[in-house]
Amino acid sequence: MDTKLYDAHARLDDEHWWFLGRRSIVRDTLKRHLHPLVGTRRILDAGCGTGGNLAMLKEFGDVTGIELEHVAVEAARKRTGGSVRILEGGIPDGLPRGESFDVITMFDVLEHLDDPVGAVNALRELLTPTGQLVITVPAFQFLWSKHDDLNHHKRRYDFTELTKHLEQGGMKVGFHSYFNSLLFGPVAAVRLFRKVVPGSEADSDYGSGGGIANWALTKLFSAERHVASRLPVPFGVSVLAISTRA
Repeated sequence: MDTKLYDAHARLDDEHWWFLGRRSIVRDTLKRHLHPLVGTRRILDAGCGTGGNLAMLKEFGDVTGIELEHVAVEAARKRTGGSVRILEGGIPDGLPRGESFDVITMFDVLEHLDDPVGAVNALRELLTPTGQLVITVPAFQFLWSKHDDLNHHKRRYDFTELTKHLEQGGMKVGFHSYFNSLLFGPVAAVRLFRKVVPGSEADSDYGSGGGIANWALTKLFSAERHVASRLPVPFGVSVLAISTRA
């Protein structure tokens, strides 16, 4: 990701409809699908960025974050005030070897990696025998836009390709669902329009956030949690999968 985008992420993590909606859907999905444990869950957020999801993850256990970019690590440490251990390191080489986790989350990270299968395999080695890997990724290659280029994405996924990479990394998918489905039609229309009309592409899809439109989109996107956390919705702008060691 371009360094300048980390400033935007730090500002928007707590107010932009995309981040708020995704967090709401992930929270409900974790409530429904995480394995019950005796004691405290050990959670690793791999590629934690500026730390926007760490407080939510703390609702489910003891959280460690890891992030490659130093500027994002510092933003995450400032955000959490030292209440979460945040490591600086990449995936897979910088992962905390010798530790084990009951849950590993990776939110919109796998699409950045040159070797997604190697990354999944490395994360699998950190899971306890019954541990769960929770991943979200952007969906459908035909939705590729300048936003993907700016964020240094290598690919967008459909569920079949995501399953393939997870299985090749030694994982078995349990629950999955697409999400951001209510806005799938408008998003697809806008991105296809921008591809055929020169000069119409925006640098980023995030915008500035705030205002009535942001409030309405937050409510609309978050409402999907009632379905996407229960059932495998067949289409959407993103896809979520929960897998265990094969």
